[in-house]
Amino acid sequence: MSLFRLSPQVQRIQANSPYIDIYTNAPKSPLRYRPSEQHAALTLAHAHPEPKRWENAGGWGARHINDKAPFNLWDEKERAYRMPTGNELRWLRDNFGDGQFGISGWYLWIETANPPQPVPLTVGCIPVIFIGIGEEHLEPIPQCPYPNPRVPDPCPALQWQLMTFPTSEQNIALLTALEPIANVREIIYMPHWTIVELEHGDGRNYEPKSLPGTVAGRTTLYHHAEAPFYKSMKNMTRARRIDPAQHPSTNFGPMPQDGQNYLRQSSHLSPGCRLECGYGASGSHIEDMNAATSAGVKLRRFDRKEVLTVSHHGFLISQEVYHPFADEDKIGDIIDTRPELDIALVELTPTSSEKFTNTCYFQAETPRMLLEGFEIKQGSWSEVDGMSSGLVSFLTYGRRYLKPKRPAGHPEIEYREWKAYSVEAIFGAVNNTICEGMCGAPIVQCETGGVSGFFHLSDGLNCFTAHLDDLVAEGWQLT
Repeated sequence: MSLFRLSPQVQRIQANSPYIDIYTNAPKSPLRYRPSEQHAALTLAHAHPEPKRWENAGGWGARHINDKAPFNLWDEKERAYRMPTGNELRWLRDNFGDGQFGISGWYLWIETANPPQPVPLTVGCIPVIFIGIGEEHLEPIPQCPYPNPRVPDPCPALQWQLMTFPTSEQNIALLTALEPIANVREIIYMPHWTIVELEHGDGRNYEPKSLPGTVAGRTTLYHHAEAPFYKSMKNMTRARRIDPAQHPSTNFGPMPQDGQNYLRQSSHLSPGCRLECGYGASGSHIEDMNAATSAGVKLRRFDRKEVLTVSHHGFLISQEVYHPFADEDKIGDIIDTRPELDIALVELTPTSSEKFTNTCYFQAETPRMLLEGFEIKQGSWSEVDGMSSGLVSFLTYGRRYLKPKRPAGHPEIEYREWKAYSVEAIFGAVNNTICEGMCGAPIVQCETGGVSGFFHLSDGLNCFTAHLDDLVAEGWQLT
């Protein structure tokens, strides 16, 4: 069953820039109903199923519905993307013009003054980013002069398959091997190399070319600064292409949000609906602490307890949860929190619990299960449909392990207790305001319907999603 947004402005956000517009001239389906028809479409038993948006979306080599290339650039045997050949190059020129293009290991970038409509998220089964003619495109790479390929690999016997993530045990073994020579605060596994963040301000100094340039058989780069490396992962030039507020052809004014009351207008409440915090003890909103966020999923534990997940940071001044505004329908109260996941657990009112369904998630893939970290594959595609964004696509391409902060004098936490995050590239129109409204929305894998996390940390181009292993271990699953 599909639930359709009653806010046409939110839907239009994702068609604001020709460089990311996957909607214009897209195949017709129930997702393309005119706004006046969308509510009625919810209960149409005879509605045709929507076209399948992805093939093989569970890993590298996926093909998006708008990808019309008559070739496949993914080599499954070698687990690598190859450069296009002569006829394939001619096809690219014929379809995208004479601008430059290149492959950066795991994605294709194409210069064009006239991006195709609709925009494909892959071309020849490789993720694609379209940029303007002459627009600089740089992949962020740490600049520390520490790596040296002549320094011996501290764990040469440790290996894993190309363009995959290491297991938790392999990560522990790698960090253990680095411990005698470097004080690591974070590690990021990218498709082709590893980024090691060194603790800053600990009094340790590293000479140029003093650290191994190869660790576990992979090229290894180092970041050593007060600000974490992920803050440098934002390409400001491309950011202008995906921020609706900066795109000259669009004049939204204040960023729209879907403020429709789905309890009253469709009789269904679902993931991605607008939620707002109560007024708190002061009886008034606190602007920065009361930003609206998106509903998560309804969970059930082995003891039959049922809860709704919401964004933790969006409900700091009151435990009362309302939809869509604090002066409309109260749907429940927060009874527990998981700050490390940025989620809170809400006991729904009887009416809200009866009407909340996980089987609708607007245009995004329907959530079916919670995933643990080991089930999240590099190169897999997911979707989010937040109350401020409409449908946005995500590509999981990296993994972060972060050392939890400890008070001075306390023993260090074991490597197996480091916090794990997925690093996901965002394909869609977003800015800070849109991302704040997306917080709490489930990130759902296109291949399996598995919920890999809840939207939280984002720089506008990448999302950093905490893994849900602890939640699964507590016995929570989707209802």
